[in-house]
Amino acid sequence: MRVMTKWALLIGTALLTLWAIGQQPVSFYQRMPVISDDGSEVLYQAVPVWNSGLPTLDVFQMSPQQMTTAGTEVRLKVGLNEIVLPEWRDAARPHFSTSQAMHIVYMRGGNGTPMQVFLYDRQQGREILISGLGTDPANRQPGNNHSVCPRINKNGRIIAFASLDPTLHDPNGDGISNPLPSYATPTRDAPWIIYVHDRDVDGNRTYDETPPNGLTATYAVAVASSPYVSLSPDTGGTYIAYQVYDSANRAWGLFVKDWRNNLVTDPPVAVSPVKFSIPAVMGIIQPVNGALVAFTANVAFNGNKAGVWLVEIDFSGASPVVGRFVPVSLNNGVNGAPVISPDATFIAFHTTASDIDFDFDGDGRRGEDPIDGVDNDQDGRVDEDPPDRNGVDDIYVFDLTTLQPVWSTLLVRNLPNSPPPPIGLFDPCVHPSLSSFNGNNLYIAFEHWLKDPATGQQQILVRKVQIIPPSNFLFAWKTGRARRYVPLR
Repeated sequence: MRVMTKWALLIGTALLTLWAIGQQPVSFYQRMPVISDDGSEVLYQAVPVWNSGLPTLDVFQMSPQQMTTAGTEVRLKVGLNEIVLPEWRDAARPHFSTSQAMHIVYMRGGNGTPMQVFLYDRQQGREILISGLGTDPANRQPGNNHSVCPRINKNGRIIAFASLDPTLHDPNGDGISNPLPSYATPTRDAPWIIYVHDRDVDGNRTYDETPPNGLTATYAVAVASSPYVSLSPDTGGTYIAYQVYDSANRAWGLFVKDWRNNLVTDPPVAVSPVKFSIPAVMGIIQPVNGALVAFTANVAFNGNKAGVWLVEIDFSGASPVVGRFVPVSLNNGVNGAPVISPDATFIAFHTTASDIDFDFDGDGRRGEDPIDGVDNDQDGRVDEDPPDRNGVDDIYVFDLTTLQPVWSTLLVRNLPNSPPPPIGLFDPCVHPSLSSFNGNNLYIAFEHWLKDPATGQQQILVRKVQIIPPSNFLFAWKTGRARRYVPLR
């Protein structure tokens, strides 16, 4: 258990930088990073730049020395520290089991064939079709329409995805399509069917067995207007979060469901005239027995202001009870991509907010040297302590137990000793992914949109987070009252 006095300690410098092709000109965009629970691996999608071609998947693996030695620079070159994966030239939207990173899910297809959801088992070195019918996982028949945007829980047993194919509902695991339940029948407003695939129905911890040794099954559990479904990482993959558009009222609703017990928030958790960000959902056992959801709203909703929000939902009774809304940040920016660390200790998001100052140069003053090419504070440095970000995307990490900021990309922008190329003053940083807090170490992966005038490349960075005293930040943001969250394992 963490001791709160540790938050005043500097537990490491921002030390790990991940480059996909070493010192050569970047030849592909790196997108959608997912970092493992212990921070040792990062899965990401690589898209060729020169022809906007088909994406591939890569996994980068850090050595123990790279994870623990302060100041270490890691340049990922082709064939160095990479996990060998099949050369899929059409794989996208990857995700993997964070505590057992042997299971990778993704979608691939196109060129006249429907997108399908696949799983790659790294231990067995085989690919398995998920969005299909058949009792033998190795010989399933592909679905008849698009299946996309998979998510997998931390032990790799449960996979959630969205599909336009109504024939995949196979709750008996006999390879025969069943009629869709009424709550999972598509409508004009909600054409996407959310399916949950269980690779181990009998719970014997052996996945993808064929009868009579074991059983797999696919359940239609809900419908949505957007294909971006979220899945809680607990071993049961208990909760899903998704959005439905109500055309009659011109409003988006955010829903959370316990799919095993068919319990759903009704009315929705939150309602807004514009779509929410893709939510993050996590099972918790304290302070309520249910789900914790993080989302960002860029307009007012439910009588609340725009910002980054947490909400607790109690699923212990006959009907879910939506509890208090906790503002993580009520700022003046456009916010997105909230993620909760697997141990429910931190939350990260990106925002264009500018109502913040930080003492970059450590002189006790904040924001005294704006970006104007002049040494305003006459300390021999230029533009080292700007008062705000002027609408540039930055990532912030907050401690959920205090609701105080502990790290930001503001800390690592334009540092003179950064490995090249550094994060420029106006390079967007977006789409974070967090590890758990392990032995005073926290790791974060995110997209750095390198402002290269020739290519406009994106790079993925991995850094060991430097926990800082919150007093170094000066926020105009409003936050709520913190609580200790205990995740469902």
